[in-house]
Amino acid sequence: MKKITLSVAALTIAMMSHGQCTHSYNDSLESINYKQSIKAFKAIDYRISDIIDAIRMDMFYGRITQDNGMYYINEILALKSKNEDLMVDLFRNKTR
Repeated sequence: MKKITLSVAALTIAMMSHGQCTHSYNDSLESINYKQSIKAFKAIDYRISDIIDAIRMDMFYGRITQDNGMYYINEILALKSKNEDLMVDLFRNKTR
């Protein structure tokens, strides 16, 4: 009889402590979405860096002129800057 009473008491305590948990399902979904957004921003950043390297190689081998290459690089760097700004905004909103 004592074993049953102790088992029921332990189960009751476990259920009460689980009910007081502040971590909700929505918090975990937001965390997953946040992590996916960070991965997407990083992937875009890496792709932009690869494109800049390819343009520099084309400039080196003479496939495009230096002026055109620098124009493209400056435009792509502006996009990279906007991507980084979006990442910063996402991080600021997450920490609030």
